[in-house]
Amino acid sequence: MAYKLINKPSISGNVFQPPKNYGQQVQLATVDEHNLYSGLTITSLDVSATAFDMKSGDKINIGGQLLTLDADATSESTTLSVSSTELEFDIDYNAVIEIDQTNLFVQYQRKTEGTIAGMPVAAKSFGPIAYDFPSTGDYAVVGVDPTYVKILPRDFLINEDGGYEALEFKDASNTGLQVGDAAQEMVATVNIPYGTTATEVYVWGSVTTKVVTVYECNVNANGKSGALGTGTTNGAAISLTSTAASDTNYLLIIVSVTATSNRVYGGKVTLTQN
Repeated sequence: MAYKLINKPSISGNVFQPPKNYGQQVQLATVDEHNLYSGLTITSLDVSATAFDMKSGDKINIGGQLLTLDADATSESTTLSVSSTELEFDIDYNAVIEIDQTNLFVQYQRKTEGTIAGMPVAAKSFGPIAYDFPSTGDYAVVGVDPTYVKILPRDFLINEDGGYEALEFKDASNTGLQVGDAAQEMVATVNIPYGTTATEVYVWGSVTTKVVTVYECNVNANGKSGALGTGTTNGAAISLTSTAASDTNYLLIIVSVTATSNRVYGGKVTLTQN
């Protein structure tokens, strides 16, 4: 903060004092109490009836002294609750209370505090929406997986091979999906969420050497693409030919098990935001 040299005879001599920010234009009320002296810590302020409603977090300016409301105040309130603040200089009775123009400008341009439609706003969040989470420049919404999709047991089918058409979830101590016929394969279908690109697939199984092949299919057409990537059920990343979401496409993931004892636990698709 800059300081200016002023003459203040009541203190006897020159002192350094923060310059006051004059020129505020939005008047809220006037100060309605005495003995507000420099160094005093306040948590509330008596005022004349306020001109309009105020919200917790709003900043006010009294001749350069900034205060932040920590509770809502309706129009014609005569007391304002403020965050604990040590006054930087004396505040006179009847001093004009104004909305801080610097903060008003910042919030108009960038909106980093307060609320919109009742949802709290911070530097990198708006209600349930967050930016740069987790520190990768991505957007996230509470309750939505922004950078991956889990492949759950329910997402798997069996193919047409084999004579005993069954896909079972074993719920004993050794859990996982298993086929009813060794000739069958497990087939998972996974959506690519709007605005994202699928870049990797992971599959975990009880036997880590079973082959996994990933393709692209479409809900409005027959057939599948060439392989986008191949790997095994060891849980390592299977790099894909990057596949952006469209209004019809999805991933087809085939796990080539070779025995009814081969179990698959599930998997994951890694996404990047477009």
